[in-house]
Amino acid sequence: MQSQNVLRVDTSNVPAHVPRELIVDYDIWATPETADPFKTVDRFHAGPPIFYTPVHYAGNAGAWILTRAEDIQAVMSDPDLFGSKSKSGFTALIGESWDLAPLEVDPPEHRQLRSLLDPIFSPKRIEQLTPGLRQFCNKLMDDFGGRGEVEFVSEFARPYPVKIFLELMGLPMDDFDQFVEWGDMLLRSPTIEGRVKGGKAIRDYLLALIEQRRKNPGNDDVTSRVVNATIDGQPLPPHRLIGMLYLLFIAGLDTTASSLGFFFKHLAENPDNQQKLRANPALIPQAVEELLRTHSVVTTGRHVMRDTTVGGVQMKAGDWIAIGLMFGSRDPAEHKCPAQVDFDRPMNRHMAFATGVHRCLGSHLGRKELVVAMEEWLKRMPPFRIKQGETPRMHGGIVFGVDYLPLSWSR
Repeated sequence: MQSQNVLRVDTSNVPAHVPRELIVDYDIWATPETADPFKTVDRFHAGPPIFYTPVHYAGNAGAWILTRAEDIQAVMSDPDLFGSKSKSGFTALIGESWDLAPLEVDPPEHRQLRSLLDPIFSPKRIEQLTPGLRQFCNKLMDDFGGRGEVEFVSEFARPYPVKIFLELMGLPMDDFDQFVEWGDMLLRSPTIEGRVKGGKAIRDYLLALIEQRRKNPGNDDVTSRVVNATIDGQPLPPHRLIGMLYLLFIAGLDTTASSLGFFFKHLAENPDNQQKLRANPALIPQAVEELLRTHSVVTTGRHVMRDTTVGGVQMKAGDWIAIGLMFGSRDPAEHKCPAQVDFDRPMNRHMAFATGVHRCLGSHLGRKELVVAMEEWLKRMPPFRIKQGETPRMHGGIVFGVDYLPLSWSR
């Protein structure tokens, strides 16, 4: 778990153009172990639409925080004014300068790089994976279904999407525990040293993997396709190769598992919603969209390229903007009773997968994984609840998530 004040910095470092009244002590890392990080987000909707925090996930530079969907949409839709280079801070963390591609690469090169990956994650390709998703769901349930209880995160939420990711990437399932450990170190270590160690371990593994796939390409796995891809007849340069595989590695390990934790926590705590889906399974895809809205888990960012104003607030070239997608998805100006889960909500323009040219590459896969998991669980497992006497644990950070979710049911 993240400890309090991990990246806290002195407000004397706040740029002079930032109004003092807009400086707010907001730390996405400092979420108490049992607190709900989304409740923290909701409190900030009562304050200024845009504020500045001296604490930021990409380092100690500080960042503007946008709380309104309208401003988030405007920033993410203008890559010329709000750049994406180095927005995650992962490479700077380990002392390097390559970008996570195509996420941190702006147009026009962004389109070229993204075109290499779009066919791999197309709806048609994802539909071909669906039988395997269902099969693996049931295999996991075989292991704990008869026990009457399960620690959902470690026994289902993590292995389910990661297994699919490893198959797509052509990586060995035997290294599952090691991959998860590195991802946890990078994304959730309570110290900078721990995050650096995790980030370097992932980099070193991927560099060795690139050399291996050059010599021995796999059978159409994503890693082999990336390593051997060309643009205008030329192979990808080394900095683009490592950047692309690093992005896929991080994204494949965490975001869907985090969403599953929040989704099933909600269903365990709200038996009426759970029963509604059991009685009407056709509602599950719509329910997934609503749960994605109420539980958008990712914080991304942009770099201000030229002096400008956003929502009436002056920003200078060089400023960072931290974009918590959960702020936009839970914006009361956009959604009636935004913290309330309503499977019948008529308009659901959530931001769980971001917007603009950098919209999540894996959105089709993520949606399918979530829908299949809920369909198979509710079809096979009895009504479930939080295990008596236990308390789920959650965390904030650049990806909100659930660390511990003990469920139980009557056998």
